[in-house]
Amino acid sequence: MRNGVAVVGIVLALALAAMPLDVDAVAAQEAATTVMGELNGPMGVFVTSDGSVWVIDTGVGGDEVLTIPNPGTGVVGDYGFGESSRILRLAPDGEHTEVARLPSLYLAPGDGAGGSRVAVLDGTVYATVGAYSVDPPPGMASVVRIDDGRAIQLVNIWDFESSNNPDGLLPGSNPYGLAVGPDGDLWMTDAAGNALYRIDPATGETEVVAVFEGVPSPIPHADRGGVMETDPVPTGVTFDEEGNAYVSLLPGFPFAPGSSKVVKVTSDGVVTDYATDLTMLTDVRMAPDGHLYAVSIGLFTDQGPVPNSGAIIRLQEGTASEAVVSDLLFPTSIDFNEAGDAFLTINGIGAPGTGEVVKFEGLASGSSSRR
Repeated sequence: MRNGVAVVGIVLALALAAMPLDVDAVAAQEAATTVMGELNGPMGVFVTSDGSVWVIDTGVGGDEVLTIPNPGTGVVGDYGFGESSRILRLAPDGEHTEVARLPSLYLAPGDGAGGSRVAVLDGTVYATVGAYSVDPPPGMASVVRIDDGRAIQLVNIWDFESSNNPDGLLPGSNPYGLAVGPDGDLWMTDAAGNALYRIDPATGETEVVAVFEGVPSPIPHADRGGVMETDPVPTGVTFDEEGNAYVSLLPGFPFAPGSSKVVKVTSDGVVTDYATDLTMLTDVRMAPDGHLYAVSIGLFTDQGPVPNSGAIIRLQEGTASEAVVSDLLFPTSIDFNEAGDAFLTINGIGAPGTGEVVKFEGLASGSSSRR
């Protein structure tokens, strides 16, 4: 699943999987407070040290029509294209501000691409935008910097992928996860290119930190030479105090239960498994209590996505991870303020206007050394 519009979006919309966790958990949205609503496919949330909550959504395309094959089915669709993806800021005093607009492609809920993740470094806002395989429209398959409300392309990730193709498979690019590393660089996951990149925020110079291997699968993968594995589909990225990166892997078709995991990546690119036997992970973050937390978007069957089946998972090394909040509506991203309150984007593959950011007070209270 490498071609077309949105690798992560299509994976979420077509997935056939189940979450293999059986633990006591908080029954979710009743325990949460909605802090932002009317979002169009929210994909990312980031909390700065002043308590501001930054949110990015996919958008609903626009008036320009682009005819593109669906990467999951091969069926050609007419996608609307326009600048309807948004970066929003919720200030500590409750004021909502639209910071910038980004390119967006849209056909139907879960079948589109736009803003994916947002990060703030030294007061400057950065974002990952969209997915594509060949000749993307302006601003897609990119990392951008926001300057006075305008998105300025920092790196064209499709150009890098098509020139370098780090995993050696069918070229495709879906800039997705984004985090500020302890080295002051931006670290980005390419969900279609199966790689982790380090990007200089001043120059846009880009280097490959790691390429993720295929994940064992019960069926052969044609794009991988017929071997019994599937694409890892890296999503979120975060760091520990020693400077190691942790990356969540979704992964791709056939979305076997327990095939998702979080891997640890050292600064020199050595990859090892950290937490395994998980399913459909879309984000991972280090919290003030010193624990890693991941987001599982939920259950998918041959009847489609199952509402209210997502979870927040407190990670443990090996197979001991536990769900601490369950019954969530298609959650996609999580972050924490210094008090340990969790902010979560939900209904990331729902109908336009139904996405939200919800707050779980004190979910991960403890000391923090976040940037």
